[in-house]
Amino acid sequence: MKKTNLQAGRHSLRRILIAAALIASAGIAHAQEKLTFPSADFADKYKMSHAKGTPTQVFGYLTMPSIPVTGKIPVIVIAHGSGGVEPKDRDFWAPYFNKLGFAAFIVDSFTPRGVSRTVDDQTLVSRAANTVDALYALKFLAADPRFDAGRIGIIGFSRGGDAATEAATRSFKNNVLPENTDLQFAFHIPMYLGCQDGRYRKNDSFDKTGAPMLFLLGSKDNYTPAAQCTDLIKDLQTEYPSAIDYRIYDGANHSFDENYGVKYDGNGVTSRDCAVLEIDIKTWAKRVVATNEVLTPAREKEFYKSCVTRGVTWGSQNTKYRDMAAVDIEAFLKRIKIIEQ
Repeated sequence: MKKTNLQAGRHSLRRILIAAALIASAGIAHAQEKLTFPSADFADKYKMSHAKGTPTQVFGYLTMPSIPVTGKIPVIVIAHGSGGVEPKDRDFWAPYFNKLGFAAFIVDSFTPRGVSRTVDDQTLVSRAANTVDALYALKFLAADPRFDAGRIGIIGFSRGGDAATEAATRSFKNNVLPENTDLQFAFHIPMYLGCQDGRYRKNDSFDKTGAPMLFLLGSKDNYTPAAQCTDLIKDLQTEYPSAIDYRIYDGANHSFDENYGVKYDGNGVTSRDCAVLEIDIKTWAKRVVATNEVLTPAREKEFYKSCVTRGVTWGSQNTKYRDMAAVDIEAFLKRIKIIEQ
């Protein structure tokens, strides 16, 4: 009889533990809040700097800090890449920042526009969309009394990395948010972004807000190569001393923060073989940095036709590079005094 009671007790304890796990799991799911907010559609990046957008609605997923926070809460905006919102964004990066005392807001720029991914065709969603949505998310979050408007940062991956960089460009920010020109991100973390046509200049300046930036790149990235970014980063360091930092992880591919294995996509579109361009924000004139050739619209079509190709590698076999990035990001946030030492 004693043995039977003991077995029953064990079964009962097992049921209690399973129920507790299910409750905890449900609590985590409930803690992720889907929030819709106003944004705008711009046909392209030229319009993003020169015209008014068409109002639209997008949404994001908010999770709150998992540690006690005194006072108003800092926030990180997470801008996804060409694959849309991915498991790593929800399962690693949002909880990572929650553990540092941040609220995390993952912005979905694709699903509200009826698209799941743009890896094979970047024209499915305007290349301005991620940047514009990030800026409107900044405005949305800054108006929430729970959050510290002076400590809202952005991290972005690939296409989202472009957004994390472009959101620091004054002309883009001020045109998208003309009534909030005093509002800006406190810091920017672009990861494996594309720099081939990411040099925006105005009046001999990169036209940045001056907020701290940490670029994280992979040395083996054959999708958005680090080599196309290094000159830009060094020139930014010259114009904004002590505000710009970067890391290039030796052996890391594109999307090095994923640990589902290294994969190859034969249809992935890349401009890795294209010369780096610089764009004048005022006139939108484009020139080849290496040769100083100015591209007319007709010449630009020929230029890209000759160099755009397909076939990209991405991912990682393990969490090695993601762990390195996590360490570097925390050190960066402490250095710029967003979080305590």
